[in-house]
Amino acid sequence: MKKLMFVGVMSLILLNGYSCKNGNTIADDYIVDNHPVKELFLSSIEAFNQRKLELFVDNFASDIKMYGTDGNYFGQDLLKDRFEILFKQFPNMKMEIPELTLKILSNEVVMVNFKWKLYPMGQGPAYWGIGTGIYQKLDNNWKEILEVETTTKVDEALKQK
Repeated sequence: MKKLMFVGVMSLILLNGYSCKNGNTIADDYIVDNHPVKELFLSSIEAFNQRKLELFVDNFASDIKMYGTDGNYFGQDLLKDRFEILFKQFPNMKMEIPELTLKILSNEVVMVNFKWKLYPMGQGPAYWGIGTGIYQKLDNNWKEILEVETTTKVDEALKQK
Protein backbone atom coordinates (compact mmCIF):
# COMPACT_ATOMS: atom_id res chain seq x y z
CA MET A 1 0.00 0.00 0.00
CA LYS A 2 2.86 2.39 0.80
CA LYS A 3 4.35 1.70 -2.62
CA LEU A 4 1.02 2.45 -4.30
CA MET A 5 0.62 5.75 -2.48
CA PHE A 6 4.26 6.65 -3.24
CA VAL A 7 3.72 6.07 -6.97
CA GLY A 8 0.57 8.20 -6.93
CA VAL A 9 2.18 11.07 -5.01
CA MET A 10 5.27 11.04 -7.21
CA SER A 11 3.09 11.17 -10.32
CA LEU A 12 1.24 14.20 -8.94
CA ILE A 13 4.51 15.98 -8.14
CA LEU A 14 5.91 15.26 -11.61
CA LEU A 15 2.77 16.53 -13.34
CA ASN A 16 2.79 19.70 -11.25
CA GLY A 17 6.50 20.24 -11.97
CA TYR A 18 5.95 19.69 -15.68
CA SER A 19 3.14 22.26 -15.74
CA CYS A 20 5.24 24.87 -13.95
CA LYS A 21 8.30 24.20 -16.11
CA ASN A 22 6.30 24.81 -19.29
CA GLY A 23 5.06 28.20 -18.12
CA ASN A 24 1.43 27.23 -17.69
CA THR A 25 -0.57 29.32 -15.30
CA ILE A 26 -3.87 28.78 -13.56
CA ALA A 27 -6.76 29.63 -15.84
CA ASP A 28 -8.46 32.82 -14.69
CA ASP A 29 -11.62 32.05 -16.63
CA TYR A 30 -12.41 28.93 -14.58
CA ILE A 31 -13.88 29.03 -11.15
CA VAL A 32 -13.42 25.74 -9.32
CA ASP A 33 -17.17 25.42 -8.64
CA ASN A 34 -18.03 25.38 -12.34
CA HIS A 35 -14.87 23.94 -13.86
CA PRO A 36 -15.50 21.45 -16.70
CA VAL A 37 -13.56 18.76 -14.80
CA LYS A 38 -16.04 18.93 -11.92
CA GLU A 39 -18.91 18.49 -14.36
CA LEU A 40 -17.08 15.61 -16.07
CA PHE A 41 -16.34 13.90 -12.74
CA LEU A 42 -19.96 14.16 -11.56
CA SER A 43 -21.33 13.00 -14.94
CA SER A 44 -18.96 10.03 -14.73
CA ILE A 45 -20.39 9.08 -11.32
CA GLU A 46 -23.90 9.41 -12.74
CA ALA A 47 -22.97 7.11 -15.66
CA PHE A 48 -21.50 4.66 -13.11
CA ASN A 49 -24.72 4.70 -11.07
CA GLN A 50 -26.79 4.10 -14.21
CA ARG A 51 -24.43 1.33 -15.34
CA LYS A 52 -23.75 3.10 -18.64
CA LEU A 53 -20.38 1.44 -19.07
CA GLU A 54 -19.33 3.03 -22.38
CA LEU A 55 -20.18 6.54 -21.19
CA PHE A 56 -18.43 5.95 -17.86
CA VAL A 57 -15.23 4.55 -19.40
CA ASP A 58 -15.11 7.26 -22.09
CA ASN A 59 -14.25 9.81 -19.38
CA PHE A 60 -10.85 8.15 -18.93
CA ALA A 61 -7.83 8.52 -21.20
CA SER A 62 -7.05 5.45 -23.31
CA ASP A 63 -3.87 4.94 -21.27
CA ILE A 64 -5.44 5.63 -17.85
CA LYS A 65 -3.52 4.36 -14.83
CA MET A 66 -5.86 3.47 -11.98
CA TYR A 67 -4.55 2.23 -8.67
CA GLY A 68 -7.81 0.91 -7.24
CA THR A 69 -9.04 -0.74 -4.11
CA ASP A 70 -9.09 -4.14 -5.79
CA GLY A 71 -6.04 -3.89 -8.03
CA ASN A 72 -4.22 -1.76 -10.56
CA TYR A 73 -5.63 -1.15 -14.02
CA PHE A 74 -3.65 0.29 -16.89
CA GLY A 75 -5.64 1.28 -19.95
CA GLN A 76 -9.29 1.78 -20.77
CA ASP A 77 -9.80 -1.83 -21.86
CA LEU A 78 -8.79 -3.28 -18.49
CA LEU A 79 -10.87 -0.66 -16.71
CA LYS A 80 -13.86 -1.55 -18.86
CA ASP A 81 -13.41 -5.25 -18.05
CA ARG A 82 -13.20 -4.42 -14.32
CA PHE A 83 -16.43 -2.46 -14.25
CA GLU A 84 -18.30 -4.81 -16.58
CA ILE A 85 -17.70 -7.59 -14.05
CA LEU A 86 -18.66 -5.37 -11.10
CA PHE A 87 -21.87 -4.19 -12.79
CA LYS A 88 -22.91 -7.80 -13.43
CA GLN A 89 -21.96 -8.89 -9.92
CA PHE A 90 -23.69 -5.93 -8.22
CA PRO A 91 -26.48 -4.71 -10.53
CA ASN A 92 -27.84 -2.24 -7.96
CA MET A 93 -24.45 -0.82 -6.94
CA LYS A 94 -24.46 2.91 -6.23
CA MET A 95 -21.70 5.41 -5.51
CA GLU A 96 -22.02 8.72 -3.67
CA ILE A 97 -19.43 11.49 -3.52
CA PRO A 98 -19.89 13.28 -0.18
CA GLU A 99 -16.88 15.56 -0.74
CA LEU A 100 -15.18 16.84 -3.88
CA THR A 101 -12.45 19.46 -4.28
CA LEU A 102 -10.52 20.57 -7.34
CA LYS A 103 -7.06 22.06 -7.54
CA ILE A 104 -6.20 23.71 -10.82
CA LEU A 105 -2.53 22.97 -11.41
CA SER A 106 -2.39 24.59 -14.86
CA ASN A 107 -4.57 25.33 -17.88
CA GLU A 108 -4.17 21.68 -18.88
CA VAL A 109 -3.97 19.81 -15.56
CA VAL A 110 -6.50 19.57 -12.72
CA MET A 111 -6.30 17.46 -9.56
CA VAL A 112 -9.53 16.14 -8.05
CA ASN A 113 -9.66 14.94 -4.44
CA PHE A 114 -12.79 13.14 -3.36
CA LYS A 115 -14.40 11.03 -0.68
CA TRP A 116 -16.66 8.22 -1.84
CA LYS A 117 -19.22 5.79 -0.48
CA LEU A 118 -20.04 2.64 -2.41
CA TYR A 119 -23.25 0.74 -1.68
CA PRO A 120 -22.88 -2.72 -3.30
CA MET A 121 -26.61 -3.41 -2.91
CA GLY A 122 -27.69 0.13 -3.82
CA GLN A 123 -28.36 1.09 -0.20
CA GLY A 124 -27.56 -0.14 3.29
CA PRO A 125 -24.00 -1.17 4.23
CA ALA A 126 -21.23 0.67 2.39
CA TYR A 127 -17.55 0.87 1.68
CA TRP A 128 -16.03 4.30 2.34
CA GLY A 129 -12.90 5.72 0.80
CA ILE A 130 -10.84 8.55 -0.59
CA GLY A 131 -9.33 9.15 -3.97
CA THR A 132 -7.34 11.52 -6.13
CA GLY A 133 -7.64 11.88 -9.87
CA ILE A 134 -5.51 13.80 -12.33
CA TYR A 135 -7.25 15.21 -15.38
CA GLN A 136 -5.45 16.51 -18.44
CA LYS A 137 -6.78 18.44 -21.39
CA LEU A 138 -6.08 16.23 -24.40
CA ASP A 139 -7.14 17.32 -27.90
CA ASN A 140 -9.32 20.01 -26.31
CA ASN A 141 -11.14 17.43 -24.12
CA TRP A 142 -10.61 16.71 -20.44
CA LYS A 143 -9.71 13.09 -19.63
CA GLU A 144 -8.70 11.41 -16.41
CA ILE A 145 -5.16 10.09 -16.82
CA LEU A 146 -4.38 8.87 -13.28
CA GLU A 147 -6.44 7.80 -10.28
CA VAL A 148 -5.45 6.53 -6.85
CA GLU A 149 -8.14 5.37 -4.44
CA THR A 150 -8.21 3.56 -1.14
CA THR A 151 -10.82 2.21 1.24
CA THR A 152 -10.93 3.92 4.63
CA LYS A 153 -13.88 2.13 6.26
CA VAL A 154 -16.02 -0.95 5.72
CA ASP A 155 -19.41 -1.23 7.40
CA GLU A 156 -19.61 -4.28 9.69
CA ALA A 157 -22.24 -6.06 7.58
CA LEU A 158 -19.77 -6.19 4.65
CA LYS A 159 -16.79 -7.53 6.56
CA GLN A 160 -15.96 -11.19 5.93
CA LYS A 161 -15.78 -13.29 9.04
